[in-house]
Amino acid sequence: MSDYTHLEPLCAHFGSQIVQNKGQAKDPKRLETIVRNALGVMREEGLFAFYLYLRYRWEDGGKVIWPQIRALWREEAVGPLLGGGSGDENDREAVIAMTDDLHKLLLARQLAERALIYALYGLRAEG
Repeated sequence: MSDYTHLEPLCAHFGSQIVQNKGQAKDPKRLETIVRNALGVMREEGLFAFYLYLRYRWEDGGKVIWPQIRALWREEAVGPLLGGGSGDENDREAVIAMTDDLHKLLLARQLAERALIYALYGLRAEG
């Protein structure tokens, strides 16, 4: 990240939004597991696999996590990294396009990872 300290509050904000919106998940108690698994998929398999995992687990928590990560990636302060409109097909194509640029890919991964870590600890803190 070019100015890590400037982007840290954004990651904290969107991570905490995941925690605040946990009631939208089918089973809010399971959201911590979905966040942890999504983080693992992103680290091991990449951003597109991360997106697909969230679509696969949409009702379990993907619909809580994805809008926040998408909003983070669309923030003016980070680029925005993710283009396109909203909607399943637009998001899919936008994530694929983002993976073409190494700088965008690495920055997007760092930002999402940080936000998910904050969400994970926020969920744990709430019990």
